[in-house]
Amino acid sequence: MSFWGLLASVIPVDLLTGLKTTGKYLFSRKATIQYPEERKEPADRFRGMFGYSLERCNVCRGCEKACPIGIIHIESHWEEYEIEGKKRKKQVIDRYDIDVKRCMFCNLCAEACPTEAVWLTTKTYEAAAYERNHALYFNKEKLMHWEGVKPFPGVKPPAEGGLPAFRLGGEEEEEDH
Repeated sequence: MSFWGLLASVIPVDLLTGLKTTGKYLFSRKATIQYPEERKEPADRFRGMFGYSLERCNVCRGCEKACPIGIIHIESHWEEYEIEGKKRKKQVIDRYDIDVKRCMFCNLCAEACPTEAVWLTTKTYEAAAYERNHALYFNKEKLMHWEGVKPFPGVKPPAEGGLPAFRLGGEEEEEDH
């Protein structure tokens, strides 16, 4: 047996390597925050709570088709209306439901939306519930008002004009006033 082999059998080198990593973090500043009072701001690419906007949704069903696990349910009907003497048809949404408890937050629904769906980037993550079958199943009214969801400070629910003015890449979107 060589000298290094004998030394390695006497001194646990792997254990010392692991303890070196532990020791490095032992003396560094801790990253603990007092959660209910302080909230850590999520990263720019965080895909937060869903929202729904009647103005932005054109009932294309792109989000429903893009969802890999089928948790978005959309039902609609056609209505006729008249503009300048011409009859037109418009698709009106009857049902827009999302089962958030099964969602993977993969963002495929936002990427499939042709109206620049910024409704996934709300930075809101507090949607805990005791009864998940009812509380985490959102219809369009609950998505607009965020019933049972505590918004991140500074983020308003969609019904209050809270569709954020930022996109997934972090670039700012101009607001119309």
